[in-house]
Amino acid sequence: MNEYTAQAMPKRSEQQVILMTLLSNNDRTAIDRVVFSGIPGHAIEHHPWSATVLSRIGEDAAARDYLATFATTEEGACRALLVARGLAKMAHDGGPARAAALSVAGWCALSLGRWELADELALRSLGAAPNTLAERVREMVAGQWFAEVLNIESDFDTTAVRECSARVLHELTETRAYIRLR
Repeated sequence: MNEYTAQAMPKRSEQQVILMTLLSNNDRTAIDRVVFSGIPGHAIEHHPWSATVLSRIGEDAAARDYLATFATTEEGACRALLVARGLAKMAHDGGPARAAALSVAGWCALSLGRWELADELALRSLGAAPNTLAERVREMVAGQWFAEVLNIESDFDTTAVRECSARVLHELTETRAYIRLR
């Protein structure tokens, strides 16, 4: 060991094991309140938690991805699509929050097999701010279109999108052990 390694290693008394998930309980609660509220997507701005959700999905990919995991089912995808489009309308100035909402809407459109809408939403999302979810939606749409043009089987379909959503949901909500250094 060199002197730098020895100095960087904290004492055992300075370490604390914490059990937590990638998605915070506060983010999960806020998103659940908005999605399960029953307020129509076009009127979601009137929900008391909608501004918080919009802010959080723009700041934290885990919150954004959690909203996208509602695409696990057709009913969930429909609801999250409407909510995400309503949130995008709230973000008048564009930026990361609008991009996040539009990319979630695009993902939900993929889950419903609405390829053209998914591509349109992903393009609008990328116009608001660069983001990996919108890029992934565009890749999947392109793969689908190439498969149709070439008359071959596509690598992606609505089942693949829903299975991916279920895996992400598990990853975001699985309790893990982390070591906090004091």
